[in-house]
Amino acid sequence: EKPPGNVIGRMTGLTLFTPIRRRWEPVLRTGFWLGKYVPLAQKHILQFDFIHFVRWTIVHEMPHVDPAKRQKLKYGYLFFESNFDGPWQHYIDAFAYVIPKDIRFVWGRGIHFPYPPPAEPLKAWIARNSMEGGHYYCAYPHASTRMCKAALEVRKGFQQLAAGAEGQSPEEFKAAYERFLADHQAHL
Repeated sequence: EKPPGNVIGRMTGLTLFTPIRRRWEPVLRTGFWLGKYVPLAQKHILQFDFIHFVRWTIVHEMPHVDPAKRQKLKYGYLFFESNFDGPWQHYIDAFAYVIPKDIRFVWGRGIHFPYPPPAEPLKAWIARNSMEGGHYYCAYPHASTRMCKAALEVRKGFQQLAAGAEGQSPEEFKAAYERFLADHQAHL
């Protein structure tokens, strides 16, 4: 059986489309609004530096290029998209054991949702509810988020090195270059 989600290089995409109980939808909408504008609400998800992208959307209508063929849904569905470094099972382990309350808040009122931890029932639920994404793009499929962040740090340091190099003697540049290497060794 093919694993759920898309895999490109070292990254995996995961897409879920799950029904929301009507009475829970206003609570979810409020939580998503807070997550968008209140930095403290974003803290839990942002601690995972292996996540490239994550998004939750509440859907009430299935889109179609022909507006007359759009399908109105009887109740809302939670559309979840994410891409991250590594296999989806490790991603779910992190969610189930590190931020189980957050996961319960988002999906906990969903149909047949298993409350984590443990992670295994959650993985089985995700396998049943996941689907292949319709599209998937990754600018650097063979680079992890940590590698991209490290490259940005090296670039910033290199720009500073280059900016100061013009007025330096060869000895001063050598010392600056060696400081640059020492300061950025962890990122190289």
